Amino acid sequence: MEEINPKEKNNYVSNSFWMLLEKSARVISGILVGVLVVRYLGDAQFGVITYGLGVIAILTIFSTLGLDSLVVRELLTRGKNKYEIIGTAFWMRFVGSLIVMGGACFYSLMRDPPQTTFIVFLLSISIIFQSFTVIDFYFQSEVKGKFTAISQVITLFVSAIIKLIFIFIKAPLEWFATMAAFEAGFAAFTQFVFYKKEGQMIRYWRFNFKEAKLLLYLAIPLILSSFVQMLYQNADTILIARFLRDMGQVGQYGAGARISQASYFIPVAICAAVFPGIVNNRDNKELQIKRLTQLYSLMIWGSLTIIAGGMIFGDLVIGFLYGAKFPAAPHIFKIHIWLSLPIFWGTAWGMWMLAMHEQKYLFYLQLINATFTLVSEYILIPRMGITGAAYALLIGSYFTMFFILIIYKPREGFPIFLKALNPRNILEVIRYSKK
Repeated sequence: MEEINPKEKNNYVSNSFWMLLEKSARVISGILVGVLVVRYLGDAQFGVITYGLGVIAILTIFSTLGLDSLVVRELLTRGKNKYEIIGTAFWMRFVGSLIVMGGACFYSLMRDPPQTTFIVFLLSISIIFQSFTVIDFYFQSEVKGKFTAISQVITLFVSAIIKLIFIFIKAPLEWFATMAAFEAGFAAFTQFVFYKKEGQMIRYWRFNFKEAKLLLYLAIPLILSSFVQMLYQNADTILIARFLRDMGQVGQYGAGARISQASYFIPVAICAAVFPGIVNNRDNKELQIKRLTQLYSLMIWGSLTIIAGGMIFGDLVIGFLYGAKFPAAPHIFKIHIWLSLPIFWGTAWGMWMLAMHEQKYLFYLQLINATFTLVSEYILIPRMGITGAAYALLIGSYFTMFFILIIYKPREGFPIFLKALNPRNILEVIRYSKK
């Protein structure tokens, strides 16, 4: 028995294609233009940007509120209340964005020189515009990811041209910091255009206090887990700045990590595209497990392929991209690239927990990861410098992945992981997508 009709199948495959296209464009832009920006700024100025983004990222949970996939799920299950759900989510995120701006600037003001605080302020403006990403939640629930993809590709193209102009005219650091706000604002505008073409109007959005309480109640585990996740994933750059007191080292570390993180769009895009299908098959447990196994297989083999490529070509590629200005970047990259496996798998597992209404376990996973990572960073960074920061992330991520596989529902955890190692699952996905 087929779980969804051919038209819906085609929608999921098309949605995956468009989301991968958008994320691929982002990676290409980041490599071709982003590397030029990094080389132009140098390790010290790029270190300031990296540090500022790290401070903001830790606080971003107060603006996102863990609503991303949660709102999509609620739109899928309670579509008749879509305007209240979207409107309530927007105002919750907008108010949260103001809190993030204030918190990030206050922290930097207490710890950093005025110029760094000003850069943090410029970077934080983008959080306000990101409140309009609730439009993307609507497109995801309707399996129309192509609209978001087209919007992002247009934004990336325009942004790339502006950054190249900045490099050509030798613009100061502050100009590049404002690009985060420009990109978020321009993307919001283009998404609004597509939203309106779909016959939807922002004026229909309504804030509902009861809806806000429900969303906040459902999101509490996601808020806690996301905050902990952002804390340990971005604490490395902040701790490097605090322990080593050298923004140049922050820039060296950020340059290597930046390239290794380029592949992280793959699990996010695939999981976001297939999430509606997982939710819609909630009444067929056997089929859900089968699809989960296939998804795990895509994650595992995709990450292992990326790791192998990074280890073989890492020195050559990073050296070519950054040149002699970033001598430590290749080594950091070759450590960071091993994070691909736990991150790819963790993204799929997190989606599965959300689909099963067991998002509380995401908090436990992130808490375990944060504990081991932060303890390792406090021990290793003073002794090994930026190399210690990279190894600390590996320790926390791999320990957490295997701990969860063994402890959480042993009959479903590790056995499904082992089944996913069979490459035949990849062939089944290919045959499925061709129907």
